[in-house]
Amino acid sequence: MPKRVIFPSVYRLGQLSLDGFVAWFACSFAFWLRFDGAIAFDHQALAWILPLVAIPGRLLVQTGFGLYQQVWRLFGLKDAIALFQAVTVYSLLVLAMTRAIFPSFMPILGIPLSIAAIDWSFCLLLMAALRYARRWSVNHPQMRSRFSQPQRVLLVGAGMAGSQIVQEARQNPHLNLEIVGFVDDDPTKVGRKVEGVPVLGSSEQMVAIALALNVDEVLISMPSASAAKIRKLLNFAVGTNLKLKALPGQAEILRDRTLTPQARKIQIQDILGRPEIRLDLATEFSVQFPSARSQFKNRTVLVTGAGGTIGSEICRQLSRLELKNLLLLGRGENSIFNIEQELRRDFPNLVTTPLIGDIRSFPRMQDIFNTWKPEIVFHAAAHKHVPLMQHNPTEAIENNALGSAQLAALADACKVETFVMISTDKAVDPSNFMGLSKRLAELMVKAYATKSHTRFLVVRFGNVLGSRGSVVPIFQQQIARGGPVTVTDKSMTRYFMTTPEAAQLVIHSLAVGKSGQTLILDMGQPVNIFELAEQMIHLAGLTPNIDIPICITGLRPGEKLHESLINSHEKVMLTEHPKILAVFSHLPPAEAALSEVITTLKEAITNRLSADELWAVAQKCILTLEARISKI
Repeated sequence: MPKRVIFPSVYRLGQLSLDGFVAWFACSFAFWLRFDGAIAFDHQALAWILPLVAIPGRLLVQTGFGLYQQVWRLFGLKDAIALFQAVTVYSLLVLAMTRAIFPSFMPILGIPLSIAAIDWSFCLLLMAALRYARRWSVNHPQMRSRFSQPQRVLLVGAGMAGSQIVQEARQNPHLNLEIVGFVDDDPTKVGRKVEGVPVLGSSEQMVAIALALNVDEVLISMPSASAAKIRKLLNFAVGTNLKLKALPGQAEILRDRTLTPQARKIQIQDILGRPEIRLDLATEFSVQFPSARSQFKNRTVLVTGAGGTIGSEICRQLSRLELKNLLLLGRGENSIFNIEQELRRDFPNLVTTPLIGDIRSFPRMQDIFNTWKPEIVFHAAAHKHVPLMQHNPTEAIENNALGSAQLAALADACKVETFVMISTDKAVDPSNFMGLSKRLAELMVKAYATKSHTRFLVVRFGNVLGSRGSVVPIFQQQIARGGPVTVTDKSMTRYFMTTPEAAQLVIHSLAVGKSGQTLILDMGQPVNIFELAEQMIHLAGLTPNIDIPICITGLRPGEKLHESLINSHEKVMLTEHPKILAVFSHLPPAEAALSEVITTLKEAITNRLSADELWAVAQKCILTLEARISKI
């Protein structure tokens, strides 16, 4: 059956009726109490008239104070102050009129002070009681029996955010939450109460308190909690069935006080050991390096691999920068369709052009460059799966290396202003075909920078959280299946960054990069993969090697234990942005070697060399380019 709708006017009529009855009753009772039920003859007229006058009189005054725009189930301190003021003002008016004004032209006695005081106090108490009763009826657990059993929640952090959560849980019964207590590491708060909820102990006692109180969920109500703090809390919960959730930043809470979308599962970036880096696209660095935002306004921008994890995030961030046209190039029609539909929905004023094509096809790429004339190119298209490229090495070389060189040549010929190629830490001292092909692509792009008016930049970063095929979603799938979680080696480490960080670094390269540079983000310390697997199992509320086994599989062909963002030939230098670093090479020019390397690689692919032979040829090509590439 459809839910019955009660209009606001009906609620307001009910409020007026209740307050009107209280106004009449309080005044009548004051006369009865003052005279012990036997009202003196000279006060009988007032005893009949004032209670009747009080009904419209008090309601009019209280309407003027906005009391009937209040929501009684949310009655609070500010509402109580308004009620006090309205009741007091009417009582003072009645006192003044009956004692100072009416006796001057009417033969009646003024209202006794005792009756005025009793009337005022009873009226105030009863009206406040009605409002608090309404609030209690909504918020009290026994009055919410129509809902399912409330979820018992223990809050970590008895600060402002925790206080807001308690208020929201009380005011919104549909959340069906019962806040049973706080834990907080501030010893001055332990034993005291926040919003009536006790602070029961420190975070080290979290598990014992949660188990003693039969808690369903622990919510970390500290939006500014560090990754180390969250890891510490997770470690406390190891071996238990406690579910931990975290709260996002305070600014987001203030924008949206609804609790449900705020409390979320702890995400893997919460425990990576460094805060997520946010780059301001509007920052002006200098005349030579204006803000990234100013460089995109009214420009046509081409993104290759626009349907991939990095390419699609670059498109999302570019869509906020007032482009003239955003060209979405990809080989998979479904992924391009999906990102185009998303951008059309979220950015209805943005002009987007979906383009299906393979970067290895010179006629198709030439047609795109000549037709759409992109001014800025972000080259994100690539084969990136290391094991797959080990089994398909010619695909890696042809797509990642020769395809990138072909795009760079077209950018040079078509006078593109800036060409940004996305690379990987696997290109540093490569040990697999994927890394080898990306290193070749880096060197080829740098070689074009020595002779072109186009600004050629390379952006290099480590693993991207959540990208297709990266370790985090693989672990998540393995945990969902019940394991085992497979880890190459207990000592393996990797650098990690979030997808927004990666996309912002790519876009921000235009603001700080000089032609020929490789830019990297300050990514902090590498993360141990085995420990990451353990933490992710804990996040799922399970115990490693008890609920979910962890299997050590050993290094796969081409895999390294540790990755690096720079090699021995490179030197890291600061840029105008403190979180972005530039990599320089100190080697001679490579102009003459570029065509030789491209020809050699094409011949190797045409001749269908074995993997070992192709590896040897590609390594020689790298040495050829590294021996001649210029210091830029």
